[in-house]
Amino acid sequence: MASKAPTSARGRRSDLSTSSYVFVPSRAAAVVCYSVIATGIGLRLLQLLSDRGLSQDEAQLALNIMHRSVPGLFGQLDSQQAAPVGFLAVQKLVVWGLGSSEYALRLFPLVAGSLALVLTFLLAREVISPAAVPLATAFFAVSDPLINWTVYGKQYAVDVLVTVVVLWIGFRLSDRPDRLYVLVLYAGVGTVAVWLSHPSVFVLAGVSTALVAGSLMRKEWRRALVVSLASISWLASLGVFALTLSRNLERLQTALSGTAGAFADSGGHGVHSLRQGFGEFRYASGIPHFLQSGSLDAGQVIFLLAAAFCVVGVISLGRAHAEKAVILVAPLGFMLIAWGLNKYPLLGRTQIFLVPNFVLLLAEGVIYAATRPQRASTRAASVVSAGVIGLALVAPTIGHAVHSRSFGDLKPVLDYLARNERQGDTLYVYYTAQDQFRYYLECGCAGADFEAARNSRFWPIRPGPGGPELFAPQLLSVPPRLIVAAYRGDDPSRYASDLDTLRGARRVWFLVSHLGDSQRRSLLTQLDQRGTQRAAFTTGKGQDLAAVYLYDLTRPPRQPN
Repeated sequence: MASKAPTSARGRRSDLSTSSYVFVPSRAAAVVCYSVIATGIGLRLLQLLSDRGLSQDEAQLALNIMHRSVPGLFGQLDSQQAAPVGFLAVQKLVVWGLGSSEYALRLFPLVAGSLALVLTFLLAREVISPAAVPLATAFFAVSDPLINWTVYGKQYAVDVLVTVVVLWIGFRLSDRPDRLYVLVLYAGVGTVAVWLSHPSVFVLAGVSTALVAGSLMRKEWRRALVVSLASISWLASLGVFALTLSRNLERLQTALSGTAGAFADSGGHGVHSLRQGFGEFRYASGIPHFLQSGSLDAGQVIFLLAAAFCVVGVISLGRAHAEKAVILVAPLGFMLIAWGLNKYPLLGRTQIFLVPNFVLLLAEGVIYAATRPQRASTRAASVVSAGVIGLALVAPTIGHAVHSRSFGDLKPVLDYLARNERQGDTLYVYYTAQDQFRYYLECGCAGADFEAARNSRFWPIRPGPGGPELFAPQLLSVPPRLIVAAYRGDDPSRYASDLDTLRGARRVWFLVSHLGDSQRRSLLTQLDQRGTQRAAFTTGKGQDLAAVYLYDLTRPPRQPN
């Protein structure tokens, strides 16, 4: 006599999704997943403990958090910064309790990113086939962009956590719409999510739309009603946000409007602009560029393979539970609608929140393609393709585990400056370095040599007024010891008057960061025309380079005959 089919929601999902799939023993799968989770958290801790200094962007947000009251964080932030007020409030509490060191500012994102990894494993068990669960967990654990943003003092790891939580509750609501506690949980989490994560709106909209539309199609009127009622709370919360705080994002949107592909009407039109925006999602997916030839590279082919597996994953999941497939795909659609209305930028970091959806569909598609086709050659090709994708995902992670990221790390440069600057020297801080320099003057976390030099008043501190502009003045000059360049545009030639006032000084240090190669070469050319370089110390390369140069400006070098 045949045994009864399981009656639980999870049991129904297992029956529908695992026929003809490779069965993974639950104990072995659990051991694999726990090991992957431990490895993923270890990789995140390894990046944290590399002691990378704050980038320009992190320092700009950190200065807002350090110097503003909690109510002040609800207004327009300095330096074209924008972050969810819930995230800012938590960061402010951390600064009050633990100080403003890099470790303190990165604690909340680290906890959020690590918790997201654990919850992704639980989410995968609710949604995709059992054999795909370890794969999805592994893809998430080794994702290089996720590891990076988990140890970054910005809100993007929290975006990922909120996505995972909303999806998990949404799937629970799909299976248990009659459970009051699930409805209350969805309503409560949705209300809070809007204030912790801007893109949470797309995920909430995707969940609510999928559940209500699915109920209406099946003529389940009561289910459609209760889901709609549960959605009212987050919609009301969004309305309050729009009425009170959305204006704070307008200046940031204006600043990003010139970034190619960020908005529908920036850097191109139509398909061209959309292609640029999806190029940023390739970054979010974690598949790097390599073996480049012109505008194409091998990584692009691998990304297209991954996208094809995701389509297969949607088909596989849709056959078993169409509603859940729509829940995973709909946030992408709502994000594109907002982008088309010029309300949301398509940048790599702003699409990180979609990575949980990506890894779930990718893993489901890989398992389906590797087990369902009748031809052995097709299954073998799928396995090989999946292996290539896995290698592409893990390669940058291994590289950054061996050599940690720099991102314009100014801290070792400041350490060199502190050990070599003398009393009576002049320090010229280029406008791109002022935010990081002020942060380290105030945080007490730049190292013993820098703290000793600061306490010896090598650099007299005169805080600037700030402002909403990207390079608002954070420090003011205190001649002759400290000269801070006021922003006059990106062209280094506009700062020639500053350099001319320093003529005759025997020892002038020039501190720069986040300068492109051409800008840096132009600045050095102007300095070489006015004096002789005596020392230099650099870290990073390209846009991520940070450096300090010592010049003797008593007389220019001799020109060759």
